[in-house]
Amino acid sequence: RPSCSTGLEWGISFNSFPSHFQSTTSSALKGAIQLGITHTVGSLSTKPERDVLMQDFYVVESIFFPSEGSNLTPAHHYNDFRFKTYAPVAFRYFRELFGIRPDDYLYSLCSEPLIELSNSGASGSLFYVSSDDEFIIKTVQHKEAEFLQKLLPGYYMNLNQNPRTLLPKFYGLYCVQAGGKNIRIVVMNNLLPRSVKMHLKYDLKGSTYKRRASQKEREKVFPTYKDLDFMQDIPDGLFLDSDMYNALCKTLQRDCLVSEG
Repeated sequence: RPSCSTGLEWGISFNSFPSHFQSTTSSALKGAIQLGITHTVGSLSTKPERDVLMQDFYVVESIFFPSEGSNLTPAHHYNDFRFKTYAPVAFRYFRELFGIRPDDYLYSLCSEPLIELSNSGASGSLFYVSSDDEFIIKTVQHKEAEFLQKLLPGYYMNLNQNPRTLLPKFYGLYCVQAGGKNIRIVVMNNLLPRSVKMHLKYDLKGSTYKRRASQKEREKVFPTYKDLDFMQDIPDGLFLDSDMYNALCKTLQRDCLVSEG
């Protein structure tokens, strides 16, 4: 059996981590993600539900998956890997708050192979979507994962005090360790499922530097435009009635406080 330190079976250019994910991952990474999530959600279901405590935001659980299996993990075709779960109790609470049952979460993410999206982000992240189009999995850099961890207490408070929040719905934060490298992933809601017909799509960041869609992007069937395109195409902005406008502004202000904290 090849040593897992080679990283070859994973089909990953490990030298590029964590800053960029330049080569296409093989089914090994997707398989490891599914094995890890199946284990962590299953083991959590045996623990009684309770209130979320401050220390829950900083817990990191780790389980080793040898290819031959163990008394805790099944045998698999991939090289050995370790799977880490960040703040499992806190994320269980978030999933419940969003109406995601453990069985549905597992079925969506683990019953069928994950689908890799060809259009990676500017950061070089990889994106996977569950077969039922419900969830997005994104690889993140260490600093992004660290920022999300620090965000969790404020995120928790915001969800309880601001049910209209427009922040992403985070369902889980995990890490696959293989070949001496760390591959961190976050599971979120899929805002753009294939069933939703898009007439126009803008990715707005609130800045103007390099915020115009490239010619290559514009030639796509369903291009994603950016801030400068929005300002050019819709110079007068969007018109909302006063109640909706005020509610939106209040929500945005509260959401911004979370990231500032």
